[in-house]
Amino acid sequence: MKPTTLLSKMAIVFFFFLGTTAFSQNLVPAENLTPALLKQTFENAYIKVLETQDGFIKVQDTYDVFIDIDPSKRYVCFSSSYSLVAGTSPKDALELMNMLNTDIILVKSYYIEKNNSINYIAYFWTERGFSPQSMVSAFKMYVSALTLSLQKDTKKIIK
Repeated sequence: MKPTTLLSKMAIVFFFFLGTTAFSQNLVPAENLTPALLKQTFENAYIKVLETQDGFIKVQDTYDVFIDIDPSKRYVCFSSSYSLVAGTSPKDALELMNMLNTDIILVKSYYIEKNNSINYIAYFWTERGFSPQSMVSAFKMYVSALTLSLQKDTKKIIK
């Protein structure tokens, strides 16, 4: 075998391992999940962090979103709350909730009659580890679902 052939094969193997290592995602163990880690993750993704508290952060990327950490660190919860137009009947609000929960399966919508508001919620599981990239992707999908819900509100009852 020629030395150049062996050298070129070794170079190919080296670049293969280099490429797989460079593009691999490192999983963050659930026990490392803290508001500080969430803040760093979202700031690294150029998403504005508005507030950091014990157990949650508040971020803004088109919409304000709270990201709560489950006390057992099994998941994080993306949540948002929006007021409905004054005078919105519970019937109209519940019809909208039924339509949103049927058409948009990425988030769960709740109507809070006492506050005349709508709450959105979605979960991102962290129990066996997660990558920061997958968390940011899940967040962006949540924001897309919020946008879609506003488009589906044809009666314009969400403020």
